[in-house]
Amino acid sequence: MTAYKRSFAKTSITAALAGLFVIVATHLVAPSRFAVVTALIDAIAWVIGALFEAVALGGVIALYRDDGESKGRADLFLSANEPHSEQALTLERPAFGIRFRRGLRSLARGRWALVGDRVEIRSFEEIQKTLDENGCLDGLPFMPEMAAFCNRPAWVFRSVDKIYDFGRSKRLRRLRNVVLLGGLRCDGSAHGACQASCYLLWKRAWLKDAQDDAPGHGYPRPTLAAPAARIELEPAVKPARYTCQYTQLAAATTALSPWDIRQDLRPLLTGNVTVRAFCVAVLTRLFNEVQEARHGTGYPAPWRGPLARAPRVAHGVVPGDRIRVLRRDEIAVTLDKQGRNRGLRFDDDMIKRCGQSYRVLKRVERLIDDATGQMLEMKAPCIVLDGADASGEFLRLLAQHEYPFWREVWLSPEAGVVTDTAPSVLRRSG
Repeated sequence: MTAYKRSFAKTSITAALAGLFVIVATHLVAPSRFAVVTALIDAIAWVIGALFEAVALGGVIALYRDDGESKGRADLFLSANEPHSEQALTLERPAFGIRFRRGLRSLARGRWALVGDRVEIRSFEEIQKTLDENGCLDGLPFMPEMAAFCNRPAWVFRSVDKIYDFGRSKRLRRLRNVVLLGGLRCDGSAHGACQASCYLLWKRAWLKDAQDDAPGHGYPRPTLAAPAARIELEPAVKPARYTCQYTQLAAATTALSPWDIRQDLRPLLTGNVTVRAFCVAVLTRLFNEVQEARHGTGYPAPWRGPLARAPRVAHGVVPGDRIRVLRRDEIAVTLDKQGRNRGLRFDDDMIKRCGQSYRVLKRVERLIDDATGQMLEMKAPCIVLDGADASGEFLRLLAQHEYPFWREVWLSPEAGVVTDTAPSVLRRSG
């Protein structure tokens, strides 16, 4: 057993025994002459004991997830949230959890957005009336790429209560009255052919309830973005700067306290995550916080690569190719001591995809820096995989669902390999 697995097991066993000890010991020593006092002490003991047992369960979950990743099983969080995935939400009969939330909303006569709600995007003229002189509503721009979707039916994929400010503060910030609509991503056509394919953010004021609420009607299925053509980049005399939703997120949001537990509950209440997925995420997080407090190892176990300079591998994969994401130990040997490959970090959330097969959606060669608005040109193209968007689990159940970028060295083609001829490139057989 590796050191981090021993750490997982040690914490789990210790927490389980501690919880049991607190409950039993309190029951034995609590005074019996004062019923109210006894009940209060017992209740406190049960709460403390339950917290210890939750930590132990979180450790068991961490061990199970780690074992599953090494064996190529689907990640527990992703499989638990499958009923609320893009594909599942296009089914005529939604999952029980979604129908249950709708029932509660009806009883409360609420108007808040729930995952799976069918809506219609307002006309461009109606949306224009909500915008200020800068083309924004509450600081969030309505972008030209969004106009093509006006007057069409859609469905709520996620309710977005917060965003992560990647380019500036590196903190979560509060965003209000915003949803993602199933399959609607930015194609970059009005922003220098940016290839990031960010999910478009829709203010509730830009939407209205769908006219036909019958199941199975008007549910557009998410479609693949058109594969981006290879762009011949010309040197620019002066770098262009762009303004989009993601460059304006700081202006469209407010500060969010890390102690505000409502940010953990909103994804559950609105249907972003199932109850089972919520429990997996919260228990894993609780276990990780205890591990951090005792200077132990959290899940996923951290690693660093052995390389001073990471190599470049080019399989020559193109959109439509089937690939398999390598195991974590195979990826680790391609990373430098900062956990990066040629400047690109292999993120903890990407571990969920290890050992799984995906279709290549496109190659990314340029994107907008959300901090500066400047177009960045990749030194080496990155790969985007269809269906492998970020889950947001490790960012308080963040619902941005951006595409992580992959180096080709982290992927293995399932049918044949094409390698380039550059002498500095490592070659890997299929």
